[in-house]
Amino acid sequence: MTVLYKLAREQLSKQSHYDFGLRALKSVLVMAGELKRSSPDLSEDVVLMRALRDMNLPKFVFEDVPLFLGLISDLFPGLDCPRVRYPNFNDAVEQTLEDKKYVILPNQVFHLAQPHISYFIFSINFKTFAYSLVNVSVMGLQTKLYPLNSKAISVIELYGILDPDTRDWTDGVLSNIFREINKPTDKKKRRYILFDGDVDALWVENMNSVMDDNKLLTLANGERIRLQSHCALLFEVGDLQHASPATVSRCGMVFVDPKNLRYTPCWQRWVNSRSDKV
Repeated sequence: MTVLYKLAREQLSKQSHYDFGLRALKSVLVMAGELKRSSPDLSEDVVLMRALRDMNLPKFVFEDVPLFLGLISDLFPGLDCPRVRYPNFNDAVEQTLEDKKYVILPNQVFHLAQPHISYFIFSINFKTFAYSLVNVSVMGLQTKLYPLNSKAISVIELYGILDPDTRDWTDGVLSNIFREINKPTDKKKRRYILFDGDVDALWVENMNSVMDDNKLLTLANGERIRLQSHCALLFEVGDLQHASPATVSRCGMVFVDPKNLRYTPCWQRWVNSRSDKV
């Protein structure tokens, strides 16, 4: 694992959303542990190879995918195990895409099924993600998205402000949403805060403690709000050029490269939506 990450750091392209540090190693170990517990009959080299591949592939740009797969095949010769499939969720994604008359692409379904606590997702269809969770016939999860453009408002309006004279606290947009989604609920409900906008150190550094293992939002008045297990964060951004390495290392990355999509699916969906086939 350490050899693979060392080679990847040296040989793959330099991207602002790549991270091959200790947090990335820990994420692979956690996923490998879950795989081993769910499939105790698998040998450890198969478990580790699958964890390394499935944790890293979603974040690579188009050109780096064959290079990374080549490195893995060199380090794990003769091993070829299929991608882990999440039957319920994958079926729900495919059903949702079909209902909305989208073209089903295996690579797109794979990217939509990445189960991380926090995401940075580039140009991905969140409505498909939400509808898939809501698909009652498959999963029956009641899902609610809280979209938020963090760059449209100031940091004070986002997190809240403490009046220096009266010591009165006024909630911001984000702290108010945090209180709302943390209300007790049953296991069939999921809540997602969707940050749709550019990421910069001005506002996202305050989210680092939320994206840590303790999942705590610390406000300026000293109050701490814990993100509950039925809640998660989603970030839809164009790039991470202005994000610090500390922020990048805390998130699972899903990079949807336009080179995997090209024009054919868009054209096919347009044709399918036409009432006059001629």
